[in-house]
Amino acid sequence: MAADTLRMNKLRSSLTILGVSVGVLTVIFMVSIIQGLNKAFAQQIEALGSNAIWATKFDPSFGHQPTAEELHRKDLTLEDADAIRNEAPSVLSVSPIHRKIAETVRYADKQSDTPILIVVTPYSELTQSRYVGRGRFITDWDLRERSNICVLGQDLVRALFPYEEPLGKELKINGRPFRVVGVMEPLGNFLGQSRDNSIFVPITTFDKYYPDAPFPEVVFVIIVRPKSRAYVKSAIDEMTDILRRRRRVPAGAPNTFGISSQDALLDIYNQLTGATALVLTAISFVALMIGGIGVMNIMLVSVTERTKEIGIRKAVGATKLNILSQFLIEAVVLTAVGGLAGLAVGEVASLLVNKYSPLPAYVPLWAIAVGVGISAAVGIVFGLWPAWKAARLDPIEALRWE
Repeated sequence: MAADTLRMNKLRSSLTILGVSVGVLTVIFMVSIIQGLNKAFAQQIEALGSNAIWATKFDPSFGHQPTAEELHRKDLTLEDADAIRNEAPSVLSVSPIHRKIAETVRYADKQSDTPILIVVTPYSELTQSRYVGRGRFITDWDLRERSNICVLGQDLVRALFPYEEPLGKELKINGRPFRVVGVMEPLGNFLGQSRDNSIFVPITTFDKYYPDAPFPEVVFVIIVRPKSRAYVKSAIDEMTDILRRRRRVPAGAPNTFGISSQDALLDIYNQLTGATALVLTAISFVALMIGGIGVMNIMLVSVTERTKEIGIRKAVGATKLNILSQFLIEAVVLTAVGGLAGLAVGEVASLLVNKYSPLPAYVPLWAIAVGVGISAAVGIVFGLWPAWKAARLDPIEALRWE
């Protein structure tokens, strides 16, 4: 009966369905963008290393400028990294690194001024799950000898060696000669920045040429890989205890360093995006409310037009519950059709956004269920008053309605 009513009033039903569809489309599109961003960020965090933990002298955060107190903190050291490696039983490997932005690299007549100089130890491959594609990585012997060797990322290979094999070639980093011994596997992007536009050198060689490199030109980080994901919390606790002892932090005083993990970074990111999600959710519910008001309006008109029909039904034995159910089901079917239409358009829109824009979009299964549920709920909430009004009509007055 509800479907027949929709077919009998095609234009009116279509306009009502359109209002609900726009509301559900807004919800689905909002969810797809937020979930797509969350999923993409989680994948990029995971790409930084399996269950990696980072320690720096700065408190962990996104978009936060270091305070004067943080800038004047004592730097972490290679000895701190060695202490964590030797004293933390939950830790599998430790990789201290320096990161220097925008170093000049030149080979023959080709030059690149944008590569990130990453200063590593032999443990870096395992700790960060970044492996050499061909050639070799930095070894303990390179550290002892402070060798002028380097390993290139894929972007640098394409920029400096487009037509020849880089292994064994000599290039210059900031005017100093270095021999290429390896090429990294493709590493992808992180927060829009290519991780392949990098050049890796031994940490002792870096200390030879840059003994007093200041922040923010150079950042020192200790990266730790726990034995498994189950050991992340215990590894953080052990690192905190070791660093507090080594830095002589008094009991009860705040840490003079920052430790963060993949989960902690995701928590910080989710906090930053939470406000955006709330605003988008509010906009979505405004759109749904507008669609719901349209449903109520149409259902009230329908009750008025079908007053005589309601009187006949009551005259032959229909109860208030029968009439209430009839009009409520009509409202739910109307909004459910609108919800399904909104879901279909939202899914197509998210696919197009994924394909033709830099924004990631992802529609989880629970969002589809929520979209259908919300559309049905709109029918119940905004169809209840018209249905109740129809159920309360006096049959004698309804039969006399013209």
